[in-house]
Amino acid sequence: MFRRLLFACAAATLMAQAPAITFDKLHHDFGRISPDKKVAAKYKVTNTGNAFLSITQVRPSCGCTYTMLGKWSLAPGEATEIEAMFDPKGVKGLVRKSIEVVCNDPKTPNISLSLEADVVQEIMPSVEAVYFHSAPKTVPARSQVRYASGNGEPVQLVDVKAPGAPFLTFSYRSEGKDLVLEVAFDGRKVPAGQLRGVETASVRFTNPRMSQLPLNIQWDLKPTITPSPAEVVFQGEAGKEQRQKLTLKQADGKPFRILSSRPSLQGLRVEGLNQKAATMDLTVILPADLKAGRYSDVLALSTDDPDQPELTIRVVALLK
Repeated sequence: MFRRLLFACAAATLMAQAPAITFDKLHHDFGRISPDKKVAAKYKVTNTGNAFLSITQVRPSCGCTYTMLGKWSLAPGEATEIEAMFDPKGVKGLVRKSIEVVCNDPKTPNISLSLEADVVQEIMPSVEAVYFHSAPKTVPARSQVRYASGNGEPVQLVDVKAPGAPFLTFSYRSEGKDLVLEVAFDGRKVPAGQLRGVETASVRFTNPRMSQLPLNIQWDLKPTITPSPAEVVFQGEAGKEQRQKLTLKQADGKPFRILSSRPSLQGLRVEGLNQKAATMDLTVILPADLKAGRYSDVLALSTDDPDQPELTIRVVALLK
C-alpha cells in the first residue's frame, strides 16, 4: 500500500513538472514610421514553469519581418528576448504582422506575437495610376491625383514630364499642405491609328528624400465606328446556314469603307463589304457545315478610317 502511494506521489510530481512560457507583452505598436527606417521590437520571454522550456521555432508571417532569439532553451525562472525587426521599405499605410512561437509548453505550444505600424511616406499619392477609358476624340478628358503631405511640410512640385506623349498635359494647385495634380488627355493629339496605350509620367518634387514618383497613365479612345449589335450571336440547329445583320455607324457621320474581314472561325464570311457610307448594313453568315457545339470567334474588320483602322466584333454560336 505504501509502495503504491509512493509511486502515485512520484507520478504526480513528474506530471506537475512542466515548462510554462510567459511573455511581458504579445503586441507592439511602432506608431507612425517612415518607409526608409527599419524598426525593432523586443518581447521578453520567461520560463515560469518547473522544467526546461525549449523554443523550437520562431516564424514571422512575411519576409519584411525577421527575428532573433537570445536562447532557445530556458531553465525554470530563466528569461531571454525575441527581437523582431521590421523593414517598411515598399510598404505604406497601416500594416500588421505576426510572429508564431512554437515551444514544448504543454498548455501553450503555439503563441502568436504581433506588431503593427503606420507607414507614412513624406509624400503620399492618392493613386499610382490614372485611367482614361473610352476617352472622346473631340474634347479633352481630365483626372486628378492628390499628393498628400505625410511629414507636415508643404508638397512642392518641380515639374511633370511624360516623354513621347504630346496628348498629355499637366497643371497643379496647392490645397493646404497637399498638392493636387490635374492630368488632361487630349484625344485630338493622338497619332492616327493609335487606339490605346500606357504612358509613364515622372513627377518631380523639391523633397530631397522623395524627389520623384512615377505616375502610370493608361488610355483608350472611344471608338469612332460602333457596331450594332455589339456582339453577333447565332442560335439554332447545326447543319443549317444562318445569317445575322450587323450595322456599322461612324460617329461623326463620315463615310468609310471596309477594306477586309478576318474571321478566326473557319467558313464564317461577311457580305456587303463593297460600299462606302457613314452607316452600312452588313450580313454575317455562319456556314452550314459546323457541327453542334459552342463556338466563339473574333471578327476583325479593317477600315480606311484613319481614327479607327481596325474594328473587332465578337461572334458566338450555340448550335444544337
